[in-house]
Amino acid sequence: MAGDEAAQPPGGSRREQIQVCALELFRTQGYDRTSLREISERLGISKSGLYHHFGAKDDLVMSLVGPLLDRINELVTGSPAIQSNDELRAFLENYIDTFIENRQVVSLLANDVGVRNHARISDRLSAVNEALYVHLIGPDPDLAARVRATQVLLGLQGAIVRYAKADPDVVRGVCLRTALAALST
Repeated sequence: MAGDEAAQPPGGSRREQIQVCALELFRTQGYDRTSLREISERLGISKSGLYHHFGAKDDLVMSLVGPLLDRINELVTGSPAIQSNDELRAFLENYIDTFIENRQVVSLLANDVGVRNHARISDRLSAVNEALYVHLIGPDPDLAARVRATQVLLGLQGAIVRYAKADPDVVRGVCLRTALAALST
């Protein structure tokens, strides 16, 4: 479509519109089953207009998932390992808030094996998760601590994804209380 870059509907930049549309299609159809052609048609732009913003579907999915992984990595590497219940609370508040703010992307990661196993995402996701566990429970935890941390982290992810449309303050409060009860020393 000639001039499709000039006539942008309201609701953010063209790049943001592409990301919103792609996230919706990836979540409903799956990453592997969604084509760039579908995204461009849904938005009423040419494929070349889409390629102007994202050189490949890989770049598009990374633009969605990368910022979440970057933020979690910042939370984990931005402070020393957790030593007290106050530090644990502060970390969990930030972690839960990050998940709630990015719940659509968290849902994509949780439910789409194609995204989790994506060549550019899989290694980063594994590294961030490993750093997260070390930050939360230390470098050499006993089995009980590892099990508690796994239950908490998977439970947080599951609750935030399952109740994505619920009142985020309620979800946040319940998640925080439950995680603190399981992990507090």
